[in-house]
This record gives sequence, C-alpha cells and structure tokens, in this order.
Amino acid sequence: MHPLLARPEFRRYLVGQTLSVLGDSALSIALGIWAKVLTGSNSAAGLVLFCFSAPLLLLPLGGLLADRVRRRPLLVGVNLAVAVSLLPLLLVDGRDTVWIIYCTATVCGLAGAVLAPAQSALLRSILTERQDFGAAAGLTQSARAGTTLVAPLVGSGLYGWFGGHAVAVADLVVLLLAALSFLTLRVEEVKPEPSGLRWRREVLAGFVHLRASVGLRSLVAATAVSGFVLSLLQPVLFALTQHGLHRSPQFLGVLETTEAVGALGGSVVGGLLIGRLGPRRTVMAGSAVFGLGTVLLLAPSLYVVEAGLVIAGAGIPAAMVGLATAAQASTPPQLMGRAQAAVNLSLTAPQALAVGVGSGLVAALDFRVVLGVMVVGALLAAAHLIGKPEAPTEPPGEESESEDEPRTESQPEPRTEPRTRPESASEPRPEGAPAPEGPAERQDAKDLQAG
Repeated sequence: MHPLLARPEFRRYLVGQTLSVLGDSALSIALGIWAKVLTGSNSAAGLVLFCFSAPLLLLPLGGLLADRVRRRPLLVGVNLAVAVSLLPLLLVDGRDTVWIIYCTATVCGLAGAVLAPAQSALLRSILTERQDFGAAAGLTQSARAGTTLVAPLVGSGLYGWFGGHAVAVADLVVLLLAALSFLTLRVEEVKPEPSGLRWRREVLAGFVHLRASVGLRSLVAATAVSGFVLSLLQPVLFALTQHGLHRSPQFLGVLETTEAVGALGGSVVGGLLIGRLGPRRTVMAGSAVFGLGTVLLLAPSLYVVEAGLVIAGAGIPAAMVGLATAAQASTPPQLMGRAQAAVNLSLTAPQALAVGVGSGLVAALDFRVVLGVMVVGALLAAAHLIGKPEAPTEPPGEESESEDEPRTESQPEPRTEPRTRPESASEPRPEGAPAPEGPAERQDAKDLQAG
C-alpha cells in the first residue's frame, strides 16, 4: 500500500472526493437519458449537459469562496446541499416536469464550481511534506479516472434497471456518504482573515498568480493546448468508427471505454514518474505520448487503433499529474482555491470550444487530416516546454502590492527592529540615570499614550 494511503486523513479525503465525483458524473448521464426519454428530443438531453457545464464559468467565484471559509465544512455543506436538491427529482413524472431536471442539473453545476477548488485547497492543508504532492496528485487523478470510467455504466445502468427516481435516491446516498467522509476528516485549518482588497482583485487573484509564475503559466498553457486537441478526439471518433473501421455507431462505446482504460493507466504512471521527472518533464512526456498514440489512429487495423487509444488516453492524465503537482507546490495555501479555479477554467474553456471546432473540422475535412492536426498540436505543446523554467517548488512568501500584481492575501509586513547601539565603555551611564529606551519600550510608551 502506498504510504499516503496509510494516513487516515488522506484516505478519508480520497473517499470523499471519489464519491462526490461519482455522484456528479453518474447523475449527469442519468439525467440526460431521463430528459431524452421524457421529451424524445436529443436537444433536451444536450441541455442537461449544458446546465451541468455552464456554471463552471463561475469557477473564480467558487475559488474565492474556498479561500474565504474553512474548506472541510464547506465541502460537507455543499455535498449536503446537493443531496437535498435531488429530492425534487422524485416529483418528475412526465414532460411537464422536465424543468425540474434542468434546475437540478444547474444546482449540481454550481456545486461543481465550488467543490473542485475547495477539494484542491483542502488537500493542500492535509499534505505536510512537499515530496507528497506528486504522489497525492497521482492517486487523486487515478481515482478520478477510475470513477470516470465506471460512472457512465453506473448512471445508465441504474436508470435502465430502476428508473430516474431510483437514480436520484442512489445519488443522494452517495453524496451523504461523501459529506460524512469529509466530516470525519480531522485537519487543522486556520480561519481565513479578510484581505481588505477590492472584490475584483480578490476574484482575479488566482489568474494573477498564474501570470506571475512563469513556470506554472507555461505548464497551464501546454496542458490547455493538449486538452484542446484531446477534445477534438470526441467528434473524430464518430468518423473513425464509420469510415476508418467500418463499424456501426454503437461501436463508439467500445472505443471510448478503451480510451478511458488508458486514462486510468496514465494517471497511475504519472504518479510514479512525477518524482523522477518533475512537473515540467512529466507534462512534456504526457503531451508527447498523446501525440504518438494519436498517430496510431491513422491505421486501418482495429487492434492498432485500440492500442493507439490506450496510449493517447494515457498521455493527458499523466500531464495533469504534473500540472497538479506544480500548482500545489508553488501556490500559497491561502490562495489555493482561487489558483485551482484559474487552472480549471483555463483548461475547461478551450476543451468546450474544441468540441464545436472538432465537429466543424470533421464535417469539412477527412478525419485523418484532423488527426494530423491533433498530432501536431500535441507535439507543439510538448516542444513549448523545452527550455522553460521549472515551476517554483516553494510558494512565494508574499504577493506584490502593485496594480499589475496585487497582493492576494493580507499579510502583516515583517517588522524589523532597529539595532540599538551598544553602550560604549568610554561613555558610562551616570549612576541613577534611567536606562535608554529600546524599540519595545518606546512602543509600549506610545501605546500607553494612545490608550
């Protein structure tokens, strides 16, 4: 067993995060199917996914909330709130009540904008040794990849066997267990103090931190490009299934499962390599592996394509391990929520755009040309990091107070006491004369006068 898993607090954290992700992922699939069945419309199912994803634009606000309150109670409260929001789903019984599904999906999306940065910030409080950051990133990414692999089967299976109401009840239980896991977690969290900065500067502090850290900024840029070309793969797989492998559209599920298996393996391998390669080279390796795996998708053989999907699927999760490790190590704890929100938004926005771009490219070009574009993009992302500085392994002690790089936390300036001149032997103090006042005595006198 990994040494981190021997720590009760990390185990509880990992269980809570995994259950929370499982509940969210399985519910999104089930609600989309439910809306499709009730309305007979594919657009209705797509609207459910939109309701889940659109609130992620509010990630900076979620990160600010995660940095302004204690993270453990926040995670408990949000999971409980989402669990309660599932109860109205028990009233859904026809097309006229499908709006309840949309409302529930929106609440879950809003919760996701808070949960992701709060979980990363809480993990920063649990880990006491910097050498644990890479291993923790690998384990959490592996758990997330495994959950993503089984969540569609759980969501669609539960709906197919027992219906939407059963999915709502099952998901409610999962979220209550997630809240319980966070509730039993014991971690010392200092109550955050107000910074006194303007609201806009507070919200954007995470992006300011990314901009100020050249090494971390380069990792985010490279991973965002790799994530963009990864998202092009979804529409490409439709064309690959039909025109490349000459299979029915239903075979797409087999290819997606193969890719998910690769993602799980990549998360594990990334966690093992991060200690040897470091964050920058891990991100480089992940992007390059994705590009090389994508090359194999050009082959007309099913076995070669499946091997390519395993390799390509492993690349980006490995890169994510490197990025997560760098973000944890180079960010002050009091800024972790907003920094993670900035990272997440920098990755998810291009990925959402890539789905639409990929659909247009596949319609206009041969899918093999799009695969070539993906390979070039991934290799350029890896090459972008050559010669770039490593992300700092120590968070900055204090933030700049300039307008361009505002301080993100209110920290008292270190007060340096002036040195008192030692009494010279040639200048003896007269007998009975009062001792010269030092800085402390002068400050006490000022305080007494002010009082």
